[in-house]
Amino acid sequence: MCGILGSINKKFGDDVLNLIHHRGPDAQNIKQFSIGDATVFLGQTRLAINDLSEAGSQPMVSSCGNFAIIFNGEIYNHPDLRKKLPEVKFRGHSDTETILYYIAKYGIDSIADFNGIFAFSFLDIKTQKIYVARDHFGVKPLYYIQTNNEFVFASELKPILNLYPEQALDFDNLHTFLRLRFCPSPQTLYKNIKKLEPGHYLAFEITNLSKIIHKFYSYIPQKNKNITESEALDIYDDLIHKSVKRQLMSDVPIAIMLSGGVDSALLAHVANKVADKKFETFTVGYDFETSANELQDAKATAKWLNTKHNEVIIKENDFSEQLGRFMEMVEEPIGSQSIFPFYYLAQGIHNSGYKVALSGQGIDEAWAGYGRYNMQNFFETFSSPLWKPLKPLIKFSENDKLRRGFNSLTEINRASRYVESYSFFDQKMLGKLTNVFDEKNDLRLREFIENKFECYSLNNHSAVDSMMFLDSRLALSDDLLLYTDKLSMQHSLEVRVPFLDIELMNFTESLPDKFKVSFTQNKILHKKLCERHLPKEIIYRKKKGFYIPRKEWFKGETGNKFRNILINDKSYFSEIFNKKYISSLFEQHQQGKRNYEDQLYSLLNIYFWFKINFK
Repeated sequence: MCGILGSINKKFGDDVLNLIHHRGPDAQNIKQFSIGDATVFLGQTRLAINDLSEAGSQPMVSSCGNFAIIFNGEIYNHPDLRKKLPEVKFRGHSDTETILYYIAKYGIDSIADFNGIFAFSFLDIKTQKIYVARDHFGVKPLYYIQTNNEFVFASELKPILNLYPEQALDFDNLHTFLRLRFCPSPQTLYKNIKKLEPGHYLAFEITNLSKIIHKFYSYIPQKNKNITESEALDIYDDLIHKSVKRQLMSDVPIAIMLSGGVDSALLAHVANKVADKKFETFTVGYDFETSANELQDAKATAKWLNTKHNEVIIKENDFSEQLGRFMEMVEEPIGSQSIFPFYYLAQGIHNSGYKVALSGQGIDEAWAGYGRYNMQNFFETFSSPLWKPLKPLIKFSENDKLRRGFNSLTEINRASRYVESYSFFDQKMLGKLTNVFDEKNDLRLREFIENKFECYSLNNHSAVDSMMFLDSRLALSDDLLLYTDKLSMQHSLEVRVPFLDIELMNFTESLPDKFKVSFTQNKILHKKLCERHLPKEIIYRKKKGFYIPRKEWFKGETGNKFRNILINDKSYFSEIFNKKYISSLFEQHQQGKRNYEDQLYSLLNIYFWFKINFK
């Protein structure tokens, strides 16, 4: 796992590469290639995990001198890929060396064969082409900027902002964030900087940057409506064991992130089983009693697993004092509250001497683990504008999820329903918050989501199936996985996600809806599998999620502190947002009239992001 930085016709040195040194403190290097009248620079910071020798160092050049690569990630099936390269005399056993020669032989489209997490650039010196690619689900981020004769890409925004410091705010994408709580690829809040979409690659002619190919290389699952529950359960069980075994590939020790929930418990159990050893487990929690605390549940699970267990304890002051710093590390505003506990969890694992940890992320999107999925097929059948006269009744409910659900029910268009199901700020609230947006912004966002439906051929799938598929490539990649990468790599920690194994996900996404979700049940077949391996008291605990007690904190001194910061602000933030309305949101929340924890948290994210970028 590493950090990568590359460019065409834009020179950079170690001072710029050092901005992502935390991603790979074991080594770093830059190589320069003259190709025609252009110059290519490839830089990498290395976190040595597989093949700790110099044979795994990057940038890596093929023995023939025609190809070069910089690579961030892990290819778990690379031993199988090596079997297709009998003519190659490998120097070491790194996956980087494997894919260098694999792409050289089979071409760039062969990356569809890669089962892993990755962002990389492949340089073909002979044909004068360069490629950049991002893995199937966007576990590893990749940013880029293109000018008339320059192209720069990197694992994080920091190097790009250093090389191109004058960046303007993209108001369309600010609107998208306020509606979706994240900026889906290829969008960022910077007008000229983009993120490569999951499952895509870019191809450039080095001497003519106007010639660019932007291609989706990943898979579209074929639905298997004839499979029985028994058959599906057996195949699913086998694939999970194979995935976990693959992702235990490492020349350094591995830890496991353990919550109080069922998914990480299954992951830890299977890892212990296939490796025939006990992995050390880590949980994060709070120093006071709250419904968000998973310490006791995780401790009980760890006792059943018989693992050496560790607890990372965090306090309210850690949140109020460090939120701005978290935004600097994550680099993009994100509405997920779990940024806060995850940072300290990753720190605790790193401080215990680990470079690699396993996480249970990805199950909820694949198996309909969130409440928004239960009613999607109902919404498809009964959505109608005729529900809109009932909207005023929602104001009597404190439940923000009910508001989002009802707003979704009034939308016939799938893309609009998708937006409403996520929106902490609906159109009415957004109009009170700021006057910089209009209906064109919502239309543009709807068209963006509609294009995603077309890209992934989702219009012929059920409503819930299409939503889960889209979530796995939008919300998961550019929200949960984005902060997971940034905050773990801030501590030089690689986080692996076995439930996003390509073979496993391809199978899971091929299954009928009835195996996943009903009006009253979620993750149906997944939990039946868990019954084969875990006690029922672990499987059927009440789901807590990876939360922080924001609702309580915003009602007390922490809320007062942040309220004063926002309503007394005199920066660019105040030129865009209505401070009186923000103050009223705090007031209603603190008086217990409405729960606006999500909205207030999102605004704080935006505020600190503005403070970092528009001083």
